[in-house]
Amino acid sequence: MKSRTKSKKKKWAQEFRKQINSYVYRMGNGEQPQTWPLIRKVQLKGPWNVLSTGAVLVDLPGVRDANAARAKVAEGYLQNCNQIAIVAPIKRAVDDGTAKELLGEQFKRRLLMDGNYGNVFFICTQTDDIEATETMRDHADVAQEVPGRWEKMTELVDSISEYEKQMVPLVQQEEDFEEQVEDAKQQYMESLEDLKQAEKEMNDDDEDYSDDEAVDIDLLDNLKAVIASNKSAFVKAKQDLASWREEHSPMLETIQGKCDRLQKKLKAMCSTVRNEYSKSCLQADFKSGLKELYRKDDDDDDRNNDGDDTQTPTLPDFNMDVFCISANDYLKLNKIKPSRDGPPSTFSNSSDTQVPQLRSFVHETTARFCKSSVKTFVENTNDLLDQMKLLAADVDNVPTGRSAFRMKSLFETAMRELASKIDPIAKDFRKTIDQKIQRSLASSLRTGAQKGSAVALSTVNSWGSKSRRTKSDRRPNKNGLHYSTYNAVAKRDGVYTSISAGAIDFNQELCDPMEKEFSTEWQAVLDSSIRRLLSAAEKSIFQLCTSAGQSFAQSLRSNGVDAVRLTSMLNTANRSAITALKASFGQMGTVAVNAQRELSRELLPAVQEKMKSSYQSVNQVVRGTGSFMRMKGAMNSSSQRAVHGMFDDAMGKLLAGIQALIKQLKAAIGSTSEVISKAFDNVFSICWDDQQSEALVSPEIQKIIRDCRDKLLPELNELVKIQGGACELLGIEREEVELDVMGVETFDQTLARKKEEAKKNGDMFDLCDSDAELSIQPKNGVKVKGEKKARAR
Repeated sequence: MKSRTKSKKKKWAQEFRKQINSYVYRMGNGEQPQTWPLIRKVQLKGPWNVLSTGAVLVDLPGVRDANAARAKVAEGYLQNCNQIAIVAPIKRAVDDGTAKELLGEQFKRRLLMDGNYGNVFFICTQTDDIEATETMRDHADVAQEVPGRWEKMTELVDSISEYEKQMVPLVQQEEDFEEQVEDAKQQYMESLEDLKQAEKEMNDDDEDYSDDEAVDIDLLDNLKAVIASNKSAFVKAKQDLASWREEHSPMLETIQGKCDRLQKKLKAMCSTVRNEYSKSCLQADFKSGLKELYRKDDDDDDRNNDGDDTQTPTLPDFNMDVFCISANDYLKLNKIKPSRDGPPSTFSNSSDTQVPQLRSFVHETTARFCKSSVKTFVENTNDLLDQMKLLAADVDNVPTGRSAFRMKSLFETAMRELASKIDPIAKDFRKTIDQKIQRSLASSLRTGAQKGSAVALSTVNSWGSKSRRTKSDRRPNKNGLHYSTYNAVAKRDGVYTSISAGAIDFNQELCDPMEKEFSTEWQAVLDSSIRRLLSAAEKSIFQLCTSAGQSFAQSLRSNGVDAVRLTSMLNTANRSAITALKASFGQMGTVAVNAQRELSRELLPAVQEKMKSSYQSVNQVVRGTGSFMRMKGAMNSSSQRAVHGMFDDAMGKLLAGIQALIKQLKAAIGSTSEVISKAFDNVFSICWDDQQSEALVSPEIQKIIRDCRDKLLPELNELVKIQGGACELLGIEREEVELDVMGVETFDQTLARKKEEAKKNGDMFDLCDSDAELSIQPKNGVKVKGEKKARAR
């Protein structure tokens, strides 16, 4: 059954590959029309294990792709994805600088500003492609870091050498026999050629037969005899080789098999060593690159931060995840690749290929996000069940009339007091973040705008320098482009990918000085500080919410509400409010992240828009002799006008956008009082909702309602148990808020005290047990008081 399932999956995979091939790969030799350049994106769905936990993998071409549509798609995914994987062959990842190119300064700066620098991991591929001798020569120090490993590797080398020594004489003997066979064959073939040549010469002779005929016949006979002798020698040489192989091949194959097994073990160990070396190098490069972003120019060292803690270097214990995998050996070990592709070249078990570890990493990452969503769902379901149980409970002492009106008034007063306490938290949030913005971010933006303006024209002039840039070497003094490349970039609004010069973006080069100046403060303020301040505000409002609930519950208890039922109401209301607050602050965090990421990307298009006139002036230059000089002159003169105020305008828009974001977050924090009020009202409103309509319901209907309620409660209790198991599985602890009854005057106590006071003052009237007004004319100076006495459960 298992074999049949594998066969079906294999057949499905082959058909699936055929269907998508024209959309993702080149057809034929590339001369016929191709489909893939027209494709914006391809979505694939299938029964792949790595996607079983809900992950979505996106293969991006890179943000500098020559195809503008694909580049735009890539940029959009990079802005919104949860994890970014950078993939490169392991030989290129470290040795030839591919990793540094992929993890360039602009890319790291974007990660930093997006708050995504902790969500990047690297995948090194083709780890089965390895030379043991080279690895042991270059990475002996890494191999020696694990006790006994280097000794084991050298022991394997020695054992392989011993087997090779045993094989040398046998291989030499085999080569000697093979050489004899080759020599005999060559002699045999030469004798055949001699015979053919002699026969040809005899046939070409047009003269009559003569005495030479006997000589020619003798020559042919001699040649035939030589052929027979050479053939015999050739056959004997082959027989000797076959006899030798029959006798010695088993021994040779045995030794070779042992040698191959030891070499495979050695290659696996060497691959592990190279993986460790590559991982440490990539992690160190990434960490040092992030720290480099925090370094300022020498003339900025004396800037006073006024003790601000917003500019914090990357945590020293942060390490980028790196996986060094061999997909080829993994597929062969799991018999996914056909046997005709041969056995695995390096690894003997799947775990050594690190493909299972990479898959587990994807599962864990996805599960982390899924768990958060599931916890929110379970908490909301718990709140709903609690409210249903509360409404379904058999309660006879529901307040009515004036008592209900008084409780509603108490609730409204409590919510107004809560709002007055939350408002300072919102104001403090804005005040604190404004101080951080003015103290660090705004200053960095101004400095960045000044630096961008100062070097903009020199950057523009460097594009036409005779000192040409290359794909791997670009510096301020080596930034020039050839005429054709310069022209191509100008035609595409400053963005082009050249074969020789690589990815070119004039607009980004103009933005770099400014972005470099404010990127760290941007991350520190708009990412770290906002998250930290929102978290602090959330905790404070949580405390106010619980405190307000307890205070209001005490006031209800003093008005005669049953303590047990009130405790249940308090816990239900508090949990519901906390869940709603978590959702509200979660939305605030999402708004802050999305808004700051959008803002951080406004500088580049703003610069590009300003520079379009310069690019157009280049395209309008008359072609012919000296056109390159005219193009550079047009770019320079037009850019002088374009860059004037360009960065200051961009800075103003950024600051305005930041202020709009802060104002929005402040309003959202202030509105949490409404969130709490709504959650409390859903629970406590049973104390003041109009209950008079129940009197209009017939006893028969009331009995049916009670029966339904009685049947519902056991079902609700069973659901609560199931929810409890889910909470335990997810690690959700349900907070229990205790009603503080210390010093709380009960309704009976309050009524007795008021009676005594009324008797003393002569204001006592015997009212009926009803909230209806009586037609009694009070004496002058006497205040009428009446209240329904709540019955105890």
